[in-house]
Amino acid sequence: MSQVEGTPKWLVLRTFNRKEMEVSSFLKQNGLHHFIPMTYKERLTSSQEKPRRVLVPVIHNYVFLEKSGDEADMRTMLANCRVPVQFLTQRESGHLCEIPDRDMVEFRLLCDPDYCKTPTEFLDAGETEVLPGREVEVIHGPFAGIHGKLHKKNQKYWFIKTVGGVSVMMRISRWYCKPIDS
Repeated sequence: MSQVEGTPKWLVLRTFNRKEMEVSSFLKQNGLHHFIPMTYKERLTSSQEKPRRVLVPVIHNYVFLEKSGDEADMRTMLANCRVPVQFLTQRESGHLCEIPDRDMVEFRLLCDPDYCKTPTEFLDAGETEVLPGREVEVIHGPFAGIHGKLHKKNQKYWFIKTVGGVSVMMRISRWYCKPIDS
């Protein structure tokens, strides 16, 4: 685990043609900690008549990787992956998109596929960036302490958390949030 300024950082990998599970296998074989947001879908398997609930990636082609060394070493290691991958970089500077561990902990909590009680949508960060809303902190419930944006859509409130170019948007009561004073 890399410690930069005392806390681990995460990087975003992008692959192509829905190969995130193959990248995950490669990362597991190399002992690297990573995360792919997953959800349950009803799928028919070849020999079954009834659909089965199976876990599938929510956001295709994205894998979140805990930083474990310098950039050159990580690029060298990833060059051995038989599936092409690239690091997501910031548009302005070209630097790797690094995500603080605290943000990843919150993002992983919001993406938990076993927490089905709340309607959830996954969007590109560009889509949610333009949505109106104010910065809030969730103060009640299982997501207490998480910071994000509160957005009103169709007379309902949605909590939006954006990490590494991906946003998770979930239904939440506005009474569960308090504004963050800027």
